[in-house]
Amino acid sequence: MKRSLRKKYLLERENVKEREIKDEIIFNKVINNNFVRSSKLILIYVSFNREVDTIKLINYFLSHNYLVAVPKIDRDIMNFYYINSLDDLNNGYFNILEPTTKNIVKNFNDAVCITPGVCFSKDGYRIGYGKGFYDKFFQNHNVYSIGLCYKECLINNIPYDIYDKRVNDIITD
Repeated sequence: MKRSLRKKYLLERENVKEREIKDEIIFNKVINNNFVRSSKLILIYVSFNREVDTIKLINYFLSHNYLVAVPKIDRDIMNFYYINSLDDLNNGYFNILEPTTKNIVKNFNDAVCITPGVCFSKDGYRIGYGKGFYDKFFQNHNVYSIGLCYKECLINNIPYDIYDKRVNDIITD
């Protein structure tokens, strides 16, 4: 079931119309979110494969004195590393941009995690790319999580199991 939903919503996301307008709406909702505004540390993925754009968000947070950290896969474990600019990123796991810095995040107090997903259910469950990196991270770290998706990828229900962790909030266009 998850595999077929993943396939369906990857295609749905691929065909999103007016992407730039929707990205701008989501951008404004994110930067004005109360949890984001009161946070000191932003954990954020680097968008790829037609995901909601996070490059503009990363630049915004870096230029507004937030600590910014981006995920990197280290031996099948997702860790976050601080970055100072987009120049600190290079192609990594699955050709997704990853940090080249060695400054790993150890303290997740006051962190908000901007979380990717192929699709999200209205109650906060998500379908990612099937490796469980974010679910494992959320099992070990109690951070406020916000999923980003286009409204075309927000659905009523997603099957989940005991390992699946819900995001605290979803921001869509």
